[in-house]
Amino acid sequence: MYFPARDSSSPSHSEVTSSMTTLLNRRDPGQGSASERSPLHDDVVDQLRQMIIRCELVPGERFTEQKLVEKFGVSRTPLREALKILASEGLVEMRPHRGSSVSPISIEEISETFAVLGTLEEMAGPLVCDRVSNVDIARLERIKDEMSSKRDATDRNSYFELNVAFHQSMIALSGNAVLSATYNQLFGKLQRARYLVNDDQNRWSESAREHSWIMEALRQRDGAELSKRLREHNSRTAQAVLDKLRG
Repeated sequence: MYFPARDSSSPSHSEVTSSMTTLLNRRDPGQGSASERSPLHDDVVDQLRQMIIRCELVPGERFTEQKLVEKFGVSRTPLREALKILASEGLVEMRPHRGSSVSPISIEEISETFAVLGTLEEMAGPLVCDRVSNVDIARLERIKDEMSSKRDATDRNSYFELNVAFHQSMIALSGNAVLSATYNQLFGKLQRARYLVNDDQNRWSESAREHSWIMEALRQRDGAELSKRLREHNSRTAQAVLDKLRG
């Protein structure tokens, strides 16, 4: 089944369950172990990350350390460490003697990242269908249904977080740790750009239909069809994001 034309080591079930509840807070291995970070440090990283992703801090905006120190109630040391983490994620630019600022959004990089992401999703389709259980499918259905509920309530932030969980949880079911880690890293690089179209009601409706078609292929355990639908969904999202960036 094709989309209609647009207007205009495998993980256990318990491991997958755990991943679905923690994916939104996942960090790259290079960011240090939990024992090396304080809860305060993590809190600053998470808050700043969300402010950048949601464009509360716009591309090119310089960080004023004193204001951020007062806002988060921390000293300069954990703040600077947080900025280093975000710099490693491509969200912050740090320049000697010039301070730090929010990284610009590169249209070319966003386009190229979407292309690679689509290839990874295409690779994941058959792997997911070979391993997915009825329990896994039911969990993804619940995430999809909750997304629809948040869309109807125009709860933009909750919808966005659930959408991230839906896609990353789907790929986690592939059982390929390298594929999943690479996917999550690239997906994270796109979050800020994806958020820009998160207020487009037409795209919300289109995306909801596409998620339903994706789940239909998953329920049928049709790996080739799941790959096709994941890639098509990725392509449509990429087009919407790039159109928004280009104005």
